[in-house]
Amino acid sequence: MTTDFRFTGFLLLFTLACVTVRGDTASKTIQWRSLAQVQRSLGVTNHLWNGETICFSNDQDVLRFYPGRRKAEVNGTVVWLNVPAEGSVTDGSWGLAAIDLDFLKLSVLPKPPDNAHEPLRVLLDPGHGGDDEGARCPDPLVKEKDLTLALAKRIGAQFKKEGLHVDYTRTRDVTLSLEARARLARTKKADLFISIHANHASNNNASGVETYVLPPSGYPGTAEGSRVRGWQIGNRNDFHNTLLGFSIHRHLAATPETIDRGLKRQSYFVLRETSCPAVLLEFGFLSNTDETRRMLRADWQAQSCAAVIKGVLAYARSVKALDRAVAEKRARDAENNERWRKHLAEQAAREAAEAEARTAEAKARKARQLAAITPPITAPLLTESNTVMSNTVVASATPTIQQQRGTNSAPLQVDALLEFYAPDKVQ
Repeated sequence: MTTDFRFTGFLLLFTLACVTVRGDTASKTIQWRSLAQVQRSLGVTNHLWNGETICFSNDQDVLRFYPGRRKAEVNGTVVWLNVPAEGSVTDGSWGLAAIDLDFLKLSVLPKPPDNAHEPLRVLLDPGHGGDDEGARCPDPLVKEKDLTLALAKRIGAQFKKEGLHVDYTRTRDVTLSLEARARLARTKKADLFISIHANHASNNNASGVETYVLPPSGYPGTAEGSRVRGWQIGNRNDFHNTLLGFSIHRHLAATPETIDRGLKRQSYFVLRETSCPAVLLEFGFLSNTDETRRMLRADWQAQSCAAVIKGVLAYARSVKALDRAVAEKRARDAENNERWRKHLAEQAAREAAEAEARTAEAKARKARQLAAITPPITAPLLTESNTVMSNTVVASATPTIQQQRGTNSAPLQVDALLEFYAPDKVQ
């Protein structure tokens, strides 16, 4: 394959303090952990800054970070972060993305317990095949599809000796689509998916081993310019993917004559569409003649395959503990989210009540202002003189009935009518 505004948060109100937000990755707000928070989380009381890297250590682990870069080292093994560490160590503004600290604490730093491993079902996927040769080295002539199949069969045989159930996406030189490979992981009910590849680069001096797992939803892959994707099927296993990837990679990177290119993240199809924890291994560069010859050596193949076996067995011993840790984390997250939801609801209710009170006060204030500028209306005092005058005015204002004229009307004389209908004159 080709190598491809700050504020103090209130989220986690009762368990975490001072979550800082400094930016976003593909519109995703990043939560940060401060230098002091990282120290407490890792169980260390100090740090060492040499001007280029910041180092945290205790009696079990040594972690090194490169400010402004995604590169980190965990006990000497290269691990690429999802977000570059940011800030200055000298002024105390250095911080690590919360998502990276979570992966380190749950998936990378815990040591495998000394117990029997789980009887896992492993699906080995030799890359390419049939019409798809993959990468190749012209001298000596090596096709990626042939090398990956040989390595897969060798690894599978060792897995069976360790009591693991093994299936293959292919056991011969046949063409197989990416969709079919991911579908086999479901139909075979695999617990693990391991895709085996050899690398290629335009730089013939490029060498070393790489291990890939799926990036978390909303974060880019390690390669520069990688596309950011939303949630994929493989993201349900983010912590298990990381545990599996680191468990294998730390052993692969420790094999003789091997350059450690790191545990990386990339959204390859078989990683994002596979329902079980999955990794993709790049054992070396077929574009590098010297490394190609090394990969053909029996001792190199034995050492590299043994490293994969050790890594998977370490994962198999650790997976139950990780299951519990992830379940506890999700329960805490759900509790914190519910507290945050209630806080927002209470805040909204308070704001609504305050707005209603402000509206009522504004109306009352306006009424008082109108009362202040409107003169009062008072009734005149009644006296004998003005009472007579009032009655005179009323009498003079009484309308008189005017004589109506028209086709169907006759002249009326009101006084005559009144006299005619007087009680003593009515016949």
